[in-house]
Amino acid sequence: MKKLLVTTLALLASSPALADSWIYGGVSVGSSEYEEQNSISHSFFVGTGIMPWVGLEGGYSDFGKFDLGGGKVWGESVYGAIKPNLNFGPLQLYAKLGVNSWVLEGDDDTTIADDDGLDPMWSVGADYTFLGPIALGVEYSNYSFGDKDVRSVNLTATIYMF
Repeated sequence: MKKLLVTTLALLASSPALADSWIYGGVSVGSSEYEEQNSISHSFFVGTGIMPWVGLEGGYSDFGKFDLGGGKVWGESVYGAIKPNLNFGPLQLYAKLGVNSWVLEGDDDTTIADDDGLDPMWSVGADYTFLGPIALGVEYSNYSFGDKDVRSVNLTATIYMF
């Protein structure tokens, strides 16, 4: 019993150091909003901590399907961002600022034209690291799609490695 307690405390104590790991990856799921329509969104991301307070991250986001123009329209994005962060023990506060390459496509019934582009994106969020390399958090993101924005609020799960 004593060994289990010591191991658990060691994992919890090491959690803040893992947030500055060389490589991390994760997933997120939540809600996205485009032109006052809501959908379920999900993302996959990987990153690296190039310094203790800043990293680089890339990822893929699927914003789901929206009922627009008499049919279904869906949007997705691939992004790259710089990610400054502040760590307060196991709590990490962060921001992301980068670019996203997006695609907006509709089915045959919609009057919305297919479109794509390269525009800015930004996010703010917080993660709480526990039980070693695992962090759970929440993130708000804004992706520009031309002159319109896709906004999302997601729950995140991150694994810090190395």
